[in-house]
Amino acid sequence: MKQWLTNILISSVLGLAAHSVVIAGDMPGDSIYQLGSQWTTQDEESLNIGQLKGKKQVVSLIYTHCMHTCPTIVATMQEVQKSLPKNEQERVGFVLISLTPDSDTPEVLKSFAKRRKLDPKSWTLLTGSEQDVRSLAMALNIKYKKSDDNEVAHSNLMTVLDENGRVLFQEIGDIDKAQETVQRIISR
Repeated sequence: MKQWLTNILISSVLGLAAHSVVIAGDMPGDSIYQLGSQWTTQDEESLNIGQLKGKKQVVSLIYTHCMHTCPTIVATMQEVQKSLPKNEQERVGFVLISLTPDSDTPEVLKSFAKRRKLDPKSWTLLTGSEQDVRSLAMALNIKYKKSDDNEVAHSNLMTVLDENGRVLFQEIGDIDKAQETVQRIISR
């Protein structure tokens, strides 16, 4: 039931964002890569969301100045990465997408990645337009609300995508869920 709802949400968002879609003929209809959104990486490179194709991706929406949930999500993702068998580590990417793109510039993301010791070979940090953040959040069923002080209340979730950008599953970004997440990634 949950996967069915996710597929409907993705389809709805895809319909709303059709004007900016860059559709690759070999993308499944329920792939978030169908969004075709453009992002900027921590290295100030332009990245179309579809360029993440080819690896499973563990994705989370965070913001770098968060003092509450986001550090836990990132630590959980780091634990997942560390706990994956070596042969699986090269088949899985880790993506952090900023919920505060106005303040999370590429320079800020790069500094955050360095502080958190996120290996750029495995980790991609993205910032983009408010519209693209909202569209992606909707496609992933991530809820968030900004406040006047540039803080964000948001879902505490990690989303695991398959190699074609389809949602495999979502898990709470809690360190106690890291081993379960690893097992679910390996089994899919």
